[in-house]
Amino acid sequence: MQIGRQAWMRQTSGDLSLKDRMALLSHSLLPVLKQSIKMYSLANRNGPLVQHDLSLDDLRLPDSSDVRQALEQMQSCSSDALQNHCLRTWCYAVAFAKMQDLQRDDELLAVSCLLHDLGMTAPHYQHEPHCRCFAGQGAYAARDWSLEQGWQPARADQLFDVISMHMNPHVALKEGVEAHLLQQAASCDVIGSRGFEFSKQFRQQLQQKYPRLDFNRIIIEFTQQEAMQRPRSRTAMVVQSGFRHLVNLNPYLESTPK
Repeated sequence: MQIGRQAWMRQTSGDLSLKDRMALLSHSLLPVLKQSIKMYSLANRNGPLVQHDLSLDDLRLPDSSDVRQALEQMQSCSSDALQNHCLRTWCYAVAFAKMQDLQRDDELLAVSCLLHDLGMTAPHYQHEPHCRCFAGQGAYAARDWSLEQGWQPARADQLFDVISMHMNPHVALKEGVEAHLLQQAASCDVIGSRGFEFSKQFRQQLQQKYPRLDFNRIIIEFTQQEAMQRPRSRTAMVVQSGFRHLVNLNPYLESTPK
């Protein structure tokens, strides 16, 4: 039973056992360490590690009713800074997919990115009474929303897993393309993981279109509060691992051109 998936969430309410903690560490330690070394060592490169001609103009949300409704749902309860984070996360997710030529469900990926932080918002922080994990709360809220939109239960369950798993330190490609892309993209935006794969121009364009505002303060304060209120959650584990410092030391935050 994989950590973060719906079956695990229902059984544990989002609380990590010692066995779960060890499993997350053993699963993620090597890939996260490799990414961290590259993140800092390549921060001052003149060009991206992976050459590509990607432009922000090439990234457009899928033109579907569900994506438009998801965007409205996200905007209805999220601060401007959180909205921009979700949109930057989608841009990074699609960019990673294009750069690696990954086949994905573009609508599912877009909806997942747009709704992945519903659990940080006031209306959904306690969406599911028995859940003690903000990523799980957001996943429950997104799943309920998708069922109201007419999604089939199997696809709604997939949406749940993609969103809930994004708080795992690492999600391998074999664990699901959309789940992998969301986790990698959110990590890229929050702490700079894999930021070396993008040109400085691309990052500047992205932050100009979707300004960061006070997102760093919001995410640090929220995760610290979450760690205190839900001390056995994955968030608490991440906070204990120095999350605040990783956010503040993100080497890929570009000043927008004047």
